[in-house]
Amino acid sequence: MNVDVLYQVDINGDVYETDKAAISGNELLFMAGKQPPGEFAIYLLLEDGDMESIRPTEVVDLQRTGIEKFRTFRADVLYRLEVNGKPREWGSDYITGRAIKRLTEVDEPDEVGIWQKTKSGEDKLIEDSDVVNLSIEGIEQFRVGAKYSICIEGKVFEWSKKTITTEEIIQLGGWDASQGAVEVDKDQNERPLASGEVIKLKPGHNFCKKQRFKRGFDENSRIGKEVLLLQKNFAHVEYKEVKNLHWFKIEDYSLPSPLSPEVISVVFSVTAGHPVPKPYGFYIPSGVKFGDRVLMLNNPQHPPPFEGSWRFASWDVENWRPGADVTTGDNLWGWARSFRNRLLEGE
Repeated sequence: MNVDVLYQVDINGDVYETDKAAISGNELLFMAGKQPPGEFAIYLLLEDGDMESIRPTEVVDLQRTGIEKFRTFRADVLYRLEVNGKPREWGSDYITGRAIKRLTEVDEPDEVGIWQKTKSGEDKLIEDSDVVNLSIEGIEQFRVGAKYSICIEGKVFEWSKKTITTEEIIQLGGWDASQGAVEVDKDQNERPLASGEVIKLKPGHNFCKKQRFKRGFDENSRIGKEVLLLQKNFAHVEYKEVKNLHWFKIEDYSLPSPLSPEVISVVFSVTAGHPVPKPYGFYIPSGVKFGDRVLMLNNPQHPPPFEGSWRFASWDVENWRPGADVTTGDNLWGWARSFRNRLLEGE
C-alpha cells in the first residue's frame, strides 16, 4: 500500500482507508467484509439524499472533496413500504426522503414533500436527507404532498409554493382583509405583516415546527382605532392579544429629566371590554433611574408577553371619560403620555 496518499471511505458508518484513488464496488464490499460479493449490494449516498447503486465492476472516484459515503445491504432481503396507498419494495432497512421520491417517479422532486403517516395521526414531513427505518414492525406508509405546511389560527394548510403573501394568508384563514395578519414564531413572538408582504416559507420536520400566522386587529374596532392612533404618534408600537387582554409595547418612549435613560420601552394592557373598565398600571424595564437612584418598582405578578426584565408601576386616572370616537375624550394615546407624570413622582 502506498502510505504517502490515503483516501477514506465511509461504509455503513465505519471509516476505511485505501491508497487507491478509484475503487470498484466489489473492492468496497471486500473492504467492509461483505462476502461473497454476489449476496450484497452497495450504494453511494449522494448529497441530495438520494442513493446510487454501484455495480460490482463500476469504479468510484475518491479524489473528490470530502469522504464518499456508502451503504450495503443483502441483495436477497426486501423491505416493503406504501406510497400513496401503493406497495413498494426496497432493498435496504432504511430509506431517505429523496429515495422515496425516486421510487414514486415524481416529475419535480424538489417541489414536493414526502409525508410519513405516524401513530399519533399527524403526518411528518420527511426531508430529502432524512432517514426512515423500515425494519420496525409493520409497513411504513407515506404520501406525496406539498413541501410546506403553515398553521393559521390552529388549522394546518399544505402549501406548494416557497413563498406566501399577506393576502394569501388572509384568504386561507377566511377573515376580512381589514384585520391584517400577524406572524407568530416558535417563541410566541408576534410580528404584524405589511400589506403585500412576501414571506419565505421554511419546510418543517413535523407539525410542531411550522410557520404560524393569525389574524391581526380589526381596524374598525375600538382596539384597532386605538392601535392606529398610537402608531400615528409613536414610531414603534407592537400589539398582541393574549388571553382576552390587549397588550401594547411602545419602544421609543422618551423620558424627561431627571429620569434616565432618555428613551425606554413601555408596556401596558387593557381588558377585552375596553374602553371600560379604565386601564390600570404599566410596565417599564428594570434599571430606570430618577437622578442617581434606580426606581424600586414592583416585580410584576403577571409578566407581560414581551421579552425583557420588567417592573410594574401602579397608576390610574381619576376621571376616565372615553368618547364614542377614539379621538374625542380619553384614549390610550393620552393614557400612555401620562406615564411620564407617574414616573416623575418617583417611587
